Amino acid sequence: MEAPSPEVAKVAATAKRSDVKKFASTKHKKLPEKVVSKEETKYDRYDSEKKKFAKADKKMKFGKFYDKAKEAKNRLRPGEVKRYDKTLGKYVSNKD
Repeated sequence: MEAPSPEVAKVAATAKRSDVKKFASTKHKKLPEKVVSKEETKYDRYDSEKKKFAKADKKMKFGKFYDKAKEAKNRLRPGEVKRYDKTLGKYVSNKD
C-alpha cells in the first residue's frame, strides 16, 4: 500500500509498535482518545512486591548460613555412631 503523503510515511516509519497498538485500540470517530491504562489491583501490587524482595529472599535462603547448614547434615547427632558396612560399601548410622 502506498503512503498518501510523505508525512504519513515518516510517522509510520518512526512509530513504535506499542504506540500503534494503543492507537488501534481507541475509538476513531473524530480524534483518537487516549487509552487509559488499567488500574493496579491488589494482585499486581503483590506481584511487584514479590519481584522486589525476591533477591533478598534468595539471599536469606542461600546466604551465609547455607554452608553451615550443609555442614550440619554431615555431623554426628548425639548418641550416633557410624560404622562401615562391607555389603553396602558405605558408612551406616546406628540412628537410621
